[in-house]
Amino acid sequence: MASAAAGSAPHDSVVIARRFNGPPTTGNGGYVAGRLAGTLPRAGGDAVEVTLRAPIPLDRPLAVSRPAPGTATLHDGPTLLAEARVVALDLDVPAPPSLEAAAAAGALGRMRARQGLGNPYLVCFGCGIERHEADGLRILPSAVGDADVVASDWTPHPALAGPDGTVPDEIVWAALDCPAGIAWVARLEGTPSLVTGRMTARLDAPVRSGAPHIVTAWPIAREGRKLHAGTALFDADGRLLACTRQLWLMPRTAD
Repeated sequence: MASAAAGSAPHDSVVIARRFNGPPTTGNGGYVAGRLAGTLPRAGGDAVEVTLRAPIPLDRPLAVSRPAPGTATLHDGPTLLAEARVVALDLDVPAPPSLEAAAAAGALGRMRARQGLGNPYLVCFGCGIERHEADGLRILPSAVGDADVVASDWTPHPALAGPDGTVPDEIVWAALDCPAGIAWVARLEGTPSLVTGRMTARLDAPVRSGAPHIVTAWPIAREGRKLHAGTALFDADGRLLACTRQLWLMPRTAD
Protein backbone atom coordinates (compact mmCIF):
# COMPACT_ATOMS: atom_id res chain seq x y z
CA MET A 1 0.00 0.00 0.00
CA ALA A 2 1.74 3.19 -1.13
CA SER A 3 1.92 6.24 1.07
CA ALA A 4 0.86 9.62 -0.17
CA ALA A 5 3.33 11.55 1.95
CA ALA A 6 7.00 12.27 1.58
CA GLY A 7 9.08 9.72 3.45
CA SER A 8 7.48 6.53 2.13
CA ALA A 9 9.76 6.04 -0.87
CA PRO A 10 13.23 4.52 -0.31
CA HIS A 11 15.81 7.16 0.66
CA ASP A 12 19.01 7.55 2.62
CA SER A 13 17.71 9.76 5.42
CA VAL A 14 14.52 10.87 7.12
CA VAL A 15 13.63 13.87 9.24
CA ILE A 16 10.96 13.43 11.90
CA ALA A 17 9.29 16.84 12.07
CA ARG A 18 8.55 18.22 15.52
CA ARG A 19 4.78 17.97 14.99
CA PHE A 20 5.11 14.16 14.97
CA ASN A 21 6.22 13.91 18.58
CA GLY A 22 5.16 11.40 21.19
CA PRO A 23 6.69 12.80 24.36
CA PRO A 24 7.32 16.52 23.78
CA THR A 25 10.95 16.17 22.65
CA THR A 26 11.04 12.82 20.81
CA GLY A 27 9.26 11.13 17.94
CA ASN A 28 5.94 9.30 18.13
CA GLY A 29 6.82 5.60 18.03
CA GLY A 30 4.12 4.62 15.56
CA TYR A 31 4.87 7.45 13.17
CA VAL A 32 8.61 6.74 13.24
CA ALA A 33 7.99 3.02 12.73
CA GLY A 34 5.76 3.77 9.77
CA ARG A 35 8.34 6.05 8.20
CA LEU A 36 11.04 3.41 8.48
CA ALA A 37 8.68 0.68 7.26
CA GLY A 38 7.94 2.83 4.22
CA THR A 39 11.55 2.54 3.07
CA LEU A 40 11.15 -1.22 2.54
CA PRO A 41 9.71 -2.73 -0.66
CA ARG A 42 7.24 -5.52 0.07
CA ALA A 43 4.52 -7.55 -1.57
CA GLY A 44 0.81 -7.20 -0.81
CA GLY A 45 -0.09 -8.86 2.47
CA ASP A 46 3.38 -8.49 3.98
CA ALA A 47 3.78 -6.92 7.38
CA VAL A 48 6.73 -4.99 8.76
CA GLU A 49 8.17 -5.39 12.24
CA VAL A 50 9.89 -2.30 13.65
CA THR A 51 11.88 -2.44 16.88
CA LEU A 52 12.56 0.92 18.54
CA ARG A 53 15.95 0.99 20.24
CA ALA A 54 16.27 4.60 21.47
CA PRO A 55 14.30 7.86 21.67
CA ILE A 56 13.95 9.48 18.24
CA PRO A 57 15.35 13.00 17.79
CA LEU A 58 13.21 15.60 16.03
CA ASP A 59 13.95 18.04 13.22
CA ARG A 60 17.27 16.65 12.07
CA PRO A 61 18.33 14.13 9.39
CA LEU A 62 18.52 10.51 10.54
CA ALA A 63 20.36 7.97 8.41
CA VAL A 64 18.56 5.00 6.84
CA SER A 65 20.55 1.95 5.78
CA ARG A 66 19.55 -1.44 4.37
CA PRO A 67 21.97 -4.06 5.70
CA ALA A 68 20.14 -6.96 4.00
CA PRO A 69 17.15 -7.51 1.70
CA GLY A 70 13.90 -6.84 3.54
CA THR A 71 15.59 -4.97 6.38
CA ALA A 72 16.33 -1.34 7.26
CA THR A 73 17.91 0.52 10.16
CA LEU A 74 17.66 4.09 11.42
CA HIS A 75 20.67 5.79 13.01
CA ASP A 76 21.51 9.13 14.60
CA GLY A 77 25.26 9.17 14.04
CA PRO A 78 26.56 5.99 15.69
CA THR A 79 23.37 5.46 17.72
CA LEU A 80 21.00 2.76 16.48
CA LEU A 81 17.47 4.13 16.81
CA ALA A 82 15.28 1.51 15.12
CA GLU A 83 15.35 -1.67 13.04
CA ALA A 84 12.75 -2.87 10.53
CA ARG A 85 12.20 -6.14 8.70
CA VAL A 86 9.52 -7.63 6.47
CA VAL A 87 7.63 -10.43 8.25
CA ALA A 88 4.29 -12.25 8.26
CA LEU A 89 1.67 -11.27 10.83
CA ASP A 90 -0.89 -13.79 12.06
CA LEU A 91 -3.14 -12.02 14.55
CA ASP A 92 -6.47 -13.00 16.08
CA VAL A 93 -8.42 -9.73 15.79
CA PRO A 94 -11.58 -9.41 17.92
CA ALA A 95 -14.74 -8.32 16.14
CA PRO A 96 -15.14 -4.53 16.36
CA PRO A 97 -17.90 -2.73 18.23
CA SER A 98 -20.39 -0.66 16.28
CA LEU A 99 -19.33 2.79 15.18
CA GLU A 100 -21.80 4.25 17.68
CA ALA A 101 -20.30 2.29 20.57
CA ALA A 102 -16.76 3.21 19.50
CA ALA A 103 -17.74 6.89 19.27
CA ALA A 104 -19.17 6.81 22.80
CA ALA A 105 -16.01 5.14 24.12
CA GLY A 106 -13.82 7.67 22.31
CA ALA A 107 -15.79 10.61 23.71
CA LEU A 108 -15.33 9.19 27.21
CA GLY A 109 -11.61 8.71 26.62
CA ARG A 110 -11.19 12.29 25.46
CA MET A 111 -13.17 13.61 28.42
CA ARG A 112 -10.93 11.73 30.84
CA ALA A 113 -7.79 12.93 29.05
CA ARG A 114 -8.79 16.56 29.58
CA GLN A 115 -8.44 15.92 33.31
CA GLY A 116 -4.85 14.70 32.97
CA LEU A 117 -2.98 17.87 33.92
CA GLY A 118 0.80 17.34 33.91
CA ASN A 119 0.63 14.32 31.60
CA PRO A 120 3.50 14.67 29.06
CA TYR A 121 1.40 12.94 26.41
CA LEU A 122 -1.17 15.75 26.26
CA VAL A 123 0.68 16.94 23.15
CA CYS A 124 1.39 13.51 21.62
CA PHE A 125 0.62 13.37 17.89
CA GLY A 126 -1.38 10.18 18.39
CA CYS A 127 -3.28 10.65 21.66
CA GLY A 128 -2.67 14.24 22.71
CA ILE A 129 -5.92 15.92 23.66
CA GLU A 130 -4.28 19.33 23.31
CA ARG A 131 -3.64 18.80 19.59
CA HIS A 132 -6.26 20.17 17.21
CA GLU A 133 -7.92 17.88 14.67
CA ALA A 134 -5.91 19.13 11.68
CA ASP A 135 -2.60 18.64 13.50
CA GLY A 136 -3.04 15.48 15.58
CA LEU A 137 -5.08 12.28 15.75
CA ARG A 138 -6.64 12.64 19.24
CA ILE A 139 -7.35 8.89 19.47
CA LEU A 140 -8.15 8.13 23.11
CA PRO A 141 -10.04 4.84 23.40
CA SER A 142 -11.79 3.58 26.49
CA ALA A 143 -13.36 0.28 27.46
CA VAL A 144 -16.17 -1.13 25.34
CA GLY A 145 -17.81 -4.54 25.61
CA ASP A 146 -15.94 -7.49 27.11
CA ALA A 147 -12.47 -9.06 26.93
CA ASP A 148 -10.56 -5.88 27.88
CA VAL A 149 -11.09 -4.30 24.46
CA VAL A 150 -10.85 -0.50 24.24
CA ALA A 151 -12.16 1.44 21.28
CA SER A 152 -12.61 4.85 19.75
CA ASP A 153 -13.93 6.41 16.61
CA TRP A 154 -11.51 8.26 14.30
CA THR A 155 -12.29 10.45 11.32
CA PRO A 156 -8.95 11.41 9.70
CA HIS A 157 -8.81 15.12 8.96
CA PRO A 158 -8.20 16.02 5.29
CA ALA A 159 -5.13 18.01 6.37
CA LEU A 160 -3.50 14.69 7.33
CA ALA A 161 -4.08 13.09 3.92
CA GLY A 162 -2.51 13.30 0.49
CA PRO A 163 -4.06 15.08 -2.50
CA ASP A 164 -6.21 12.03 -3.32
CA GLY A 165 -7.63 11.87 0.21
CA THR A 166 -5.65 8.77 1.19
CA VAL A 167 -4.09 8.80 4.65
CA PRO A 168 -0.32 8.10 4.47
CA ASP A 169 0.85 4.79 5.87
CA GLU A 170 2.91 6.42 8.61
CA ILE A 171 -0.18 8.23 9.88
CA VAL A 172 -2.03 4.90 10.02
CA TRP A 173 0.86 3.41 12.02
CA ALA A 174 0.61 6.36 14.42
CA ALA A 175 -3.14 5.86 14.78
CA LEU A 176 -2.55 2.25 15.83
CA ASP A 177 0.27 2.96 18.29
CA CYS A 178 -1.05 4.70 21.42
CA PRO A 179 -4.25 2.61 21.74
CA ALA A 180 -2.15 -0.46 22.63
CA GLY A 181 -0.62 1.33 25.61
CA ILE A 182 -4.00 2.70 26.62
CA ALA A 183 -5.43 -0.85 26.58
CA TRP A 184 -2.81 -1.90 29.12
CA VAL A 185 -3.26 1.22 31.25
CA ALA A 186 -6.97 0.37 31.41
CA ARG A 187 -6.10 -3.06 32.83
CA LEU A 188 -3.22 -2.11 35.15
CA GLU A 189 -4.38 0.57 37.56
CA GLY A 190 -1.63 2.93 38.60
CA THR A 191 0.66 1.80 35.78
CA PRO A 192 3.61 4.15 35.22
CA SER A 193 4.33 5.58 31.79
CA LEU A 194 4.76 2.90 29.15
CA VAL A 195 6.84 3.08 25.98
CA THR A 196 6.48 1.41 22.60
CA GLY A 197 9.18 -1.21 22.09
CA ARG A 198 8.07 -2.93 18.91
CA MET A 199 5.27 -2.68 16.34
CA THR A 200 4.44 -5.24 13.69
CA ALA A 201 1.85 -3.81 11.30
CA ARG A 202 -0.07 -5.08 8.29
CA LEU A 203 -1.95 -2.54 6.20
CA ASP A 204 -4.60 -4.24 4.09
CA ALA A 205 -6.59 -1.43 2.48
CA PRO A 206 -6.43 2.36 1.99
CA VAL A 207 -7.64 4.65 4.75
CA ARG A 208 -9.65 7.64 3.52
CA SER A 209 -9.80 11.05 5.15
CA GLY A 210 -13.19 12.45 6.09
CA ALA A 211 -14.66 8.98 6.67
CA PRO A 212 -15.43 7.61 10.14
CA HIS A 213 -13.37 4.64 11.32
CA ILE A 214 -13.22 2.36 14.35
CA VAL A 215 -9.98 1.83 16.29
CA THR A 216 -9.67 -1.04 18.76
CA ALA A 217 -6.95 -2.32 21.07
CA TRP A 218 -6.61 -5.21 23.49
CA PRO A 219 -3.98 -6.72 25.84
CA ILE A 220 -2.57 -10.07 24.71
CA ALA A 221 -0.04 -11.20 27.34
CA ARG A 222 2.34 -9.94 30.01
CA GLU A 223 5.92 -11.14 30.57
CA GLY A 224 7.29 -9.18 33.50
CA ARG A 225 7.76 -5.64 32.27
CA LYS A 226 6.97 -6.68 28.68
CA LEU A 227 3.36 -6.05 27.65
CA HIS A 228 2.02 -7.52 24.39
CA ALA A 229 -1.05 -5.99 22.78
CA GLY A 230 -2.98 -5.84 19.51
CA THR A 231 -4.64 -2.97 17.69
CA ALA A 232 -6.87 -2.79 14.65
CA LEU A 233 -8.47 -0.23 12.36
CA PHE A 234 -11.85 -0.82 10.69
CA ASP A 235 -14.08 1.17 8.40
CA ALA A 236 -17.55 2.17 9.60
CA ASP A 237 -18.97 -1.14 8.33
CA GLY A 238 -16.51 -3.21 10.35
CA ARG A 239 -14.15 -4.14 7.48
CA LEU A 240 -10.59 -4.65 8.73
CA LEU A 241 -8.18 -2.15 7.14
CA ALA A 242 -5.04 -2.58 9.26
CA CYS A 243 -3.81 -4.34 12.37
CA THR A 244 -0.75 -4.52 14.59
CA ARG A 245 0.85 -6.63 17.26
CA GLN A 246 2.90 -4.58 19.69
CA LEU A 247 5.36 -4.88 22.54
CA TRP A 248 5.24 -2.16 25.18
CA LEU A 249 7.70 -1.79 28.04
CA MET A 250 7.19 -0.77 31.65
CA PRO A 251 10.01 1.15 33.37
CA ARG A 252 12.55 -1.10 35.07
CA THR A 253 11.76 0.53 38.40
CA ALA A 254 8.22 -0.89 38.08
CA ASP A 255 9.37 -4.52 38.42
